[in-house]
Amino acid sequence: MPETVQQLMAMIEQAVKNQDRLILVVGQPGSGKSKLLRELATLEGWRLISCRELISEELLELVPEERQREAPNLIGEMLAHNDARVILLDNVDVLFTPVLRLKPLELLRQLSERQVIVAAWPGTYDGNRLEFIHSLAQRSYSFTPDNLTIIKID
Repeated sequence: MPETVQQLMAMIEQAVKNQDRLILVVGQPGSGKSKLLRELATLEGWRLISCRELISEELLELVPEERQREAPNLIGEMLAHNDARVILLDNVDVLFTPVLRLKPLELLRQLSERQVIVAAWPGTYDGNRLEFIHSLAQRSYSFTPDNLTIIKID
């Protein structure tokens, strides 16, 4: 098993026991984030879900203020149907789509209260700042990664 997969498996085992259950796999496009998640899905039998699947018609029908408030419940219910202790999420960039007006990192944190979430995060992490650049919106998002578990893929 490659070293990165072993590191991520150890992080997941620790996250199962912790209150903080969000793990971000951070790297630029083409760095192997999705490949790593697919490998985990194959090895462990966990479901790899594209965030595109989480944007339901019910969510889109809500006004933006309600959408921010209700997204964790609506998406959480969809994820709960998988009945898995670990959920692998890819295509997180969809959550940054301006028309949705979501707060992606906050949303992922809320979802991880129910189960371990391992999300492929396209962007950079320098040890202090977590960044995501949304190419469609031509905007950059910066976060302070308090209490986050991050594995960086180069």
